[in-house]
Amino acid sequence: MRQLVKNLPAETDSEVTVDNEARFVEQRRSRRDDVALPTRMFTHEQRSSDVLLVNISQHGFMVREYGETPKGTLVRLALPRLGQVSARVVWSLGGRLGAEFIKPIDEYAYTAMLNAAKAKRQRWPMG
Repeated sequence: MRQLVKNLPAETDSEVTVDNEARFVEQRRSRRDDVALPTRMFTHEQRSSDVLLVNISQHGFMVREYGETPKGTLVRLALPRLGQVSARVVWSLGGRLGAEFIKPIDEYAYTAMLNAAKAKRQRWPMG
């Protein structure tokens, strides 16, 4: 994620366009997969919360949550076949957060987790 910020063009919020967003997405280290999986996220203080895993890659994820987990917080996300995987929150805004895994997920393990996650998908009341 730090790499991505360095490569972003210096623009103001009013100058962000669809084309600029597309360039940002192309700079990601790995593709993101949509999953819509209800799961649990744990903080360092052993607090847990229900979250909706919106998308995931080998390097990170985005979830929707009821609360606000601050940027920089260390969390563990419960994932099928992998158990709890550690990550650091890199952004948090309006009930959503993005986090980067402390250690990227191996490709084989990622594929197994993704297949299991897609099999468990369901509707979640968070919208």
